[in-house]
Amino acid sequence: MIYEEFPHEITFQRMGKVPDGGGGYEEAYVDYITTEALVSGVSSREFYQAQQLQNPIECNVYFPYRTDIEKTMRIIYENKILILKSEPIDQGGMHEVLNLKCQVTGVLESDGKS
Repeated sequence: MIYEEFPHEITFQRMGKVPDGGGGYEEAYVDYITTEALVSGVSSREFYQAQQLQNPIECNVYFPYRTDIEKTMRIIYENKILILKSEPIDQGGMHEVLNLKCQVTGVLESDGKS
């Protein structure tokens, strides 16, 4: 059996200007980058602690190290919308893997909009 460190695919989105159909623009999330990742649930202890701090988190997202990810972005994973509840955390301090604490806030509609 081959083990893949990052078996999932995620897309980071950020706010950008998109045409509104009337000659103007509106702010909306647009795809920024798609990358490999590992999306996993949090432990019951971590979930409880986050609830106590009124900062709910539901999953950890691990992905290859990069320097361009900002907390204002969101993630699309399997049609779910994940908002970032933390700054990227360098796992082990080796600039190899980053971790984000996230909360699922909805799903994309069939037209790709939230």
